[in-house]
Amino acid sequence: MGRRTESLLFRFGIIFLIFTVLTLLMSGLITFFQQSSIYKEQREESVQQLVSYLKDVIVEDGDDFLLYKNYIIEHRNEVKIPVDFTTEDVFSSREKYETLFAQQYPGKILGKDIQFDELSSEVQEAFVVYNHEYYLDLFEKARSAFNVIYTYFVIPTGHELDMYFMIDAVREGKKGDEKHLNLCDELSQTLERHFYMWEAWNSGEKSTGFDTYDNEFGKTYAYYAPLFINGEKVGVIAVDVEIADVNKAILNNSLRQIFYVGLVLVIAVALMLVVIYKSYIAKLSHLQKSVKAYSLDKNVAIARDIEKDANGKDEISVLALQVSSMILELENYMKSLLETAQALRDTKERADAMNELATKDALTGIRNKTAYDNEVRRIEWKMSSNEKLDFAIAMIDLNFLKRINDTFGHEQGNMAIKK
Repeated sequence: MGRRTESLLFRFGIIFLIFTVLTLLMSGLITFFQQSSIYKEQREESVQQLVSYLKDVIVEDGDDFLLYKNYIIEHRNEVKIPVDFTTEDVFSSREKYETLFAQQYPGKILGKDIQFDELSSEVQEAFVVYNHEYYLDLFEKARSAFNVIYTYFVIPTGHELDMYFMIDAVREGKKGDEKHLNLCDELSQTLERHFYMWEAWNSGEKSTGFDTYDNEFGKTYAYYAPLFINGEKVGVIAVDVEIADVNKAILNNSLRQIFYVGLVLVIAVALMLVVIYKSYIAKLSHLQKSVKAYSLDKNVAIARDIEKDANGKDEISVLALQVSSMILELENYMKSLLETAQALRDTKERADAMNELATKDALTGIRNKTAYDNEVRRIEWKMSSNEKLDFAIAMIDLNFLKRINDTFGHEQGNMAIKK
């Protein structure tokens, strides 16, 4: 029963397939983690730039922001700001405030000639409406420009772990009055879920990590930085960065890279297998068939064919030359063995002929004295071993041989002896 074999090309194909799969997996994983790391660094840098930008704008306004902050927290249920205001409305609100201020307090400057508490409620509200629309529009534009999903400004309420969401870049209407913004929503921010928010507020330093949320925006990272105005800690600027879509995009990029790298590898492996087949496996296959043919036919001409196919300096060509040389040497050896065997047969035949001549009478062809002595020794050996043995001795005398020779000649005498 023949032994089942698997071609080298098949085995090479399996090896290269395993190599390709492992290479693609490693490449994909490395790409994914590298891009994730790069994205995280870019996001951290982008978020820090965003926070710095908002801080700079607010700090520049300084006292006006503090006046706005204190008033809107105290009158959050009274101030009415349209949910759907636009950037153009911000300019209109500013114009309305400046017009009212100029009409009621001509030639005066807020904070220098007149204090905020001295203003009429109408001017105060116009001031706060303009400022809230301005900062909310600022936070929304910053969110879009820096490609984050949520920007907001929070202030501790002083009641346990509650925070005022003073500037909330997600517009929501008041309960029962959906046309006007819900201002300074008071929400509990537990340490368990908002550790880094409170860390930023309590330490007065930017957060050392990210709070992770799973909300209507998907899975997000939240980054925080405290805001100081004139050395006074005012609140915390917060930025939420969405990560689910980004991870999906990174995964898609990694898969695309795996596809293209895999395509290149498959083409390269296919070309490599073709080269290996033509340069090596085809030679081995031809050598195998030639050796098999020689084993069946013992045709020495096959050695010449093998030698012609060994046209390189690689190991297979060297092996083919050695096989060809071995076949030729084996052929010569076989010829030598046949010649030696024939010589031995000839020698044996001559020895047998000479032995026969040595034990036969040349004239009569019957056994001579040497054969007689040999037979005697054989009989004596059998007799000494108590072997049953039958034998007889005949003595024959030819009369008048001399007369025949003298009368008819020696030839006739020899004929008489033979008869």
